[in-house]
Amino acid sequence: MSSKRYFHHPLYALFLISALLSACAANQPEPPAKPIAETATVSEPPVSEPSLPADEKPGPVDVYILPLDDFSDDAAVEMAKIVGREFGIWAKASLPLGALPIQAFPGTRQFAAEDIFEQARAVMRRLPETDPNTHFVFLTNRDINSRARNFRFQFSFHDRVCRCSVISTARMHQPADRNANQAAATRLLKMTKRAIGEMDFGWTRSADIKDLMYAPIMSLDDLDAIGDRHPPIPLR
Repeated sequence: MSSKRYFHHPLYALFLISALLSACAANQPEPPAKPIAETATVSEPPVSEPSLPADEKPGPVDVYILPLDDFSDDAAVEMAKIVGREFGIWAKASLPLGALPIQAFPGTRQFAAEDIFEQARAVMRRLPETDPNTHFVFLTNRDINSRARNFRFQFSFHDRVCRCSVISTARMHQPADRNANQAAATRLLKMTKRAIGEMDFGWTRSADIKDLMYAPIMSLDDLDAIGDRHPPIPLR
């Protein structure tokens, strides 16, 4: 993963993700209003073909984007294209995973992120073109938290041992959004880029609200306010 080029993503791809998120979230329950925190036998899914010819594959996949069964595979493909271009890495999407045998916390509709990683372990082992440095990023519309539930919910969760991240869109909508789907797509892209930056490039958290790696993110207002680059590019 020697190249570290960063480019602005094309707006048309973001709009496509917005439309696909609308379909993904159609049957999702309305989450509680105010987000407060962010941290980190199954069927084998078919895997999407790489965009490069077989004799031009660049080596092991750097980042696999894996949509869960509630998430659009087309949106995952677009996300892989965007982060691949921005980071100069090989990012590849799979088709949606089969249903994982995970259970919500009692009395809630919230799921433990660690359960997703554990139940998807067999799938990750069977994905082609991976190596020990491949980072697996799961996308879901389910509401997530850690098993410890130290926070009310989490936008994302990461596990460095299995090199896994899960990012949830469940709390990425709010009534004040003028274009709810585009707003959610922008937030999802920021959180995906943060995960890749931290897990694959060793980016550390920043106190600069203009920086993509600003922390702590305590609300959607914070997530909207942070920049989309790291380090932030000064205004000219």
